[in-house]
Amino acid sequence: MHWVFFKGDHYPPVLKPTTGAALVVFLVASIAALVLSGQTPAPSAPPPAGDSSAAGFNAHVIDTGLTGGYQVVVADLNHDGKPDIIALASGLKELCWYENPGWEKHVLVTGINQPINAAAYDVDGDGIPEIALATEFSNVYARSLGVVSILTHQGDPRGPWSSKEIDRVPTSHRLRFADIEGNGKKVLINFPLVGPQAVAPEYRDHVSLLMYRPGDWKREVITDAEEGVVHGILPTAWDGGKRESLLSGSFLGVYLEQFYKGQWKHALVVKGDPSEWPKSGASDVIVGHLGRERFIATIEPWHGNKVVVYRQIKDAWTRHVIDDTIADGHTIVSGDFAGDGNDELIVGERQGKRSTYLYRMTNARGDTWSKQPLDEGGMSAAGCAVADLNADKRADVVCIGAGTANLKWYQNR
Repeated sequence: MHWVFFKGDHYPPVLKPTTGAALVVFLVASIAALVLSGQTPAPSAPPPAGDSSAAGFNAHVIDTGLTGGYQVVVADLNHDGKPDIIALASGLKELCWYENPGWEKHVLVTGINQPINAAAYDVDGDGIPEIALATEFSNVYARSLGVVSILTHQGDPRGPWSSKEIDRVPTSHRLRFADIEGNGKKVLINFPLVGPQAVAPEYRDHVSLLMYRPGDWKREVITDAEEGVVHGILPTAWDGGKRESLLSGSFLGVYLEQFYKGQWKHALVVKGDPSEWPKSGASDVIVGHLGRERFIATIEPWHGNKVVVYRQIKDAWTRHVIDDTIADGHTIVSGDFAGDGNDELIVGERQGKRSTYLYRMTNARGDTWSKQPLDEGGMSAAGCAVADLNADKRADVVCIGAGTANLKWYQNR
């Protein structure tokens, strides 16, 4: 039996009740008839295998078997106006992308070793981005070749891409393209993890942060002032406008790198975790907004257990630890998923429950945040990205798991 509900006065003539009491009698009689006949309404269909729902999202599995899942990059790789997904897994010998909307898998390059990071930007203006790729990674400086290459399509982006090596910097770890001059022309940023004399667990040495201008791809130094482990990088329009600055997360805290009048400026924003070195500073950093208010959110310390929000009062940033129970936190992103003008946070932990969580501000004055599982036990997210993947004007999330070795996108309901 199928129930059909009619709104307002839009009833078929034979079913239209004359009074509210008549409608109640009709419904009660219908339910009684079902019970006496031994019938029950058919249950709703279960969700497709591999899908789940949590925190206002539907989770969809794109791929599995991604050993050492580490990073996702969202970019339109075939110039069709739909955002595609690059999935980087450090345990694989290939780099692949997944074509929106059916998520058909294509191989970019093969024969690579220990890929660690990628970034996409249309350097030559043909509508299809080039891809910067860092491979041959180890967190031991002497064991890391740190190969940085540029991948370019060969006419058909679904086919194999060419690869051109542009540099070798041991422990090359974080690649991003950034518009540091606000002129629409981005440069490639390379943040190595540690310096040449760094040894675990202290990792005491200076780290050179680098950049390359497309064309000659010549190495330039942004700063030599960073120390310890440099883990986080975020290009952001810190001063408004088109010019992007860089936020770095390291044992020293969160620093701002700004290119101004041909020179780089290096300035402390927040010190991060106040514990003694090497448990000090920050691991990953993101910027979000609560209405017009800008905030900074971090994972602290390196691969840490804390989710921290910094809110600015006049010229000072106030530190609020909103969670200290995650295990091996490795990715943090922000987005206005509720469409209310306030950004939420997505945080992934690689160990512990191997889960990914959504944090939402519940009381701005008291600076309290709620925590919900985005994916409980099914996504040990090492990397996440935020994008509208299905053109419904809602921000979705895509994550790749390290221990779970999977790729999922989370559809914003």
